[in-house]
Amino acid sequence: MGSVSDYADLGITRLAMKADLARTFACSRPARGIWNRHLRQRLAQAEDDPPIPQSAVRLYERPGRPVGLVIDGRWEGQLGNWDLSYPATILLSTGKITTTPGCVAEGLEEL
Repeated sequence: MGSVSDYADLGITRLAMKADLARTFACSRPARGIWNRHLRQRLAQAEDDPPIPQSAVRLYERPGRPVGLVIDGRWEGQLGNWDLSYPATILLSTGKITTTPGCVAEGLEEL
């Protein structure tokens, strides 16, 4: 079992990772375009949508186990989250935009 310090370190690591992903998103015009299209398509359905993507994922079956932000895919309004069993568009921390066939076909975990 981990100590309180271990859990605090993990939390700080996740915050730093999400801050880095937010910077990557801010610098990526194509990613912002995809996200804005997603918002326009769903605007009437979800008034509580965050202004920037907030769902971070790890693609653990890909080389290097990259992390990224989900910027488009199937939104489950009742859950208030992405349905990652369907294809999704993800902005990787490297700035590359990729798609995934969904967590059933590819290893994917929400962070």
